[in-house]
Amino acid sequence: MPRLARLLAVLAVLPFGGARAEGIGVAAERAFPAAGACYGRRYDADHLARHPGQVVSSIHLSGSSRSLIERRPQADRIDPELDLTLRIAFADGGRAEGEIGCAETGGRIRRCGRGASCAGSFAVDLLPDGRLRLVNDDADSRLAQPVVSAPGFSPDATCRASGRFVPPDAQNRVFLLTRLPLSACGPERRD
Repeated sequence: MPRLARLLAVLAVLPFGGARAEGIGVAAERAFPAAGACYGRRYDADHLARHPGQVVSSIHLSGSSRSLIERRPQADRIDPELDLTLRIAFADGGRAEGEIGCAETGGRIRRCGRGASCAGSFAVDLLPDGRLRLVNDDADSRLAQPVVSAPGFSPDATCRASGRFVPPDAQNRVFLLTRLPLSACGPERRD
């Protein structure tokens, strides 16, 4: 592949600067309608062999905008959040799952994470082709007084208990998730 073509291919998937990592965000009802939605990706053995530093073997994000829609009228008293479930299977056979919240700002969802930033967070975008892009940009570790217990993000860490973290290195920075049938995000499956 010519050098310029490779460079353009890499640039097409990388976020640029802090503002680009935040992206334009997601309109909650479009990505996660009230009836629910499931996004995911499973990495096969060949992919993991080519990317030996990647710790995630599959990732699923699911939920519904129903509770967010119900909370919007109270936005003057509470911050409406989109409640989702994040499930990760790790390449070493470990698993982690947890509820995450995605604050709505200006009608858009831009970041998702667990409460109190102890588990980190990630940027989220809905791409024109319908896929979700999760960007593990480690923003919570760069706060003036970070409370996150490790770099990256975790679906199951709390402020009082450690969890499994996805490190924010090159192999674990961007995850492109495809819309899947709701059943793919049902009760825990063995990937």
